[in-house]
Amino acid sequence: MTFRVVLDHPPPIAVNRKDMRVLIPALILSGCGVSASVGTEVELDSTPVKESVRAVQPGPLLDLVHQTDAVIGTEADCPRIEAIVTDADIRHERWFGGCTLEDGTEVLGAIERFSGPDHAWITGTDFRLAQNGDVVFGFDGAIEVTEVDALWLVDVSASICGTEDWSCTEGLLGMDLTSTIFPASGFPDNYNITVSGAVATDRSTVTVDGAWTVDHDSCAVEPTDGSLTIRQGSLHALTLDGAIACDACGEWEVQGQPTPGLCGLNQ
Repeated sequence: MTFRVVLDHPPPIAVNRKDMRVLIPALILSGCGVSASVGTEVELDSTPVKESVRAVQPGPLLDLVHQTDAVIGTEADCPRIEAIVTDADIRHERWFGGCTLEDGTEVLGAIERFSGPDHAWITGTDFRLAQNGDVVFGFDGAIEVTEVDALWLVDVSASICGTEDWSCTEGLLGMDLTSTIFPASGFPDNYNITVSGAVATDRSTVTVDGAWTVDHDSCAVEPTDGSLTIRQGSLHALTLDGAIACDACGEWEVQGQPTPGLCGLNQ
């Protein structure tokens, strides 16, 4: 199975959340001996590919839902937490900023989160962490994770920055995505994933659609197989074959024309 990436002029983006669309693994793409053009017409610019792959990694999103305390860095009275429901199986609460952590980090905005046996979600209302006046973490929108048997359904409609893969110096990362991860118990080492939707950065808006397999027992540096499409201006196609050549490199095509490829496809 191959891993492909595609770009083209998209129509105005309208995401159908009833579609089975899903998030991708932690790939970090970099140019690998890529020339300035393909033939005489297509310029090789891997930026949309690199940014999109980094943007839709599932790890930071799942951490924000399931490990909010660790991501935000809570203290005894900052942010202020208001419990709505707390029992053995359910945790529902609101977090309020307007305070400062001991290290001087300002906490602004608000968060509401819910965690139950097979359903969890988090919403942010202009929630920010700021240090010396600079925003180092931002979250506005919603992330929802629903467990159906061994499958995670992940819906994201949010703007985020300050994760391990997307700093706030790059601007806000907008996502309107639906994803699946199977089996959920295998994440982050052995699972199948799909992703579909839209990603917006300060530079461009792209649509993404893909599916791939992560199996660290077979290859720890890239997916073993799969496909991804990205559409924005040009049509890009990336092929991953970690089960055959576990080298963090892949074949890359632009508008159907082959290139020297991309390396640094690390998970």
